[in-house]
Amino acid sequence: MLNELLEEFSRLYKGPVDSLPADASALIILAGDRPPMKGESLSRVKLAANLLEKTGAPIPVIFSGVTEERQAAMLMMKEAGIPSEISSFQDCGGFGIANTKTQFEVFMEDPLTKGFDKAVFVTNVCYVPRVRRTAGKVLDPSVAYSVLGAPEDPSCNLFLKVMEEIDKIIRYSTKGDILGRPL
Repeated sequence: MLNELLEEFSRLYKGPVDSLPADASALIILAGDRPPMKGESLSRVKLAANLLEKTGAPIPVIFSGVTEERQAAMLMMKEAGIPSEISSFQDCGGFGIANTKTQFEVFMEDPLTKGFDKAVFVTNVCYVPRVRRTAGKVLDPSVAYSVLGAPEDPSCNLFLKVMEEIDKIIRYSTKGDILGRPL
């Protein structure tokens, strides 16, 4: 499993994400850090805004995060140029409750997103393998999805982050919380 994971991570770092699937019904930004959200969440919002600008797709953009992030997330999307008429916030509970798994569970149950059948989820590039496995485990099989990765902060220790993610994938898949392999 370790060799497969290392290969999967290496494929992610081949170049930037610059396109959005043409048939996407929604763009879901998965929250990445706590307010004032200047790191991971900001890079995810910037990627979403860039993809919307390049494709001209007027699809809903939903920031999936914790209760305490609502104001900061909506302001961040506005400042990135995401029109307010297509942007929303999806509340996944408070700090200590919400995580990637609960974000997908809320996606399946919340009337805001329940009917979307082709969703694009935005995270940071080093989380893509774990997020894909979580989506595969939690989302209804009728939901087609893709997971796109925003660039990592150049100052982060990428090796350490990838190793932490590999550890999480192995632990969470052993527990049955996520799939061992992506769909």
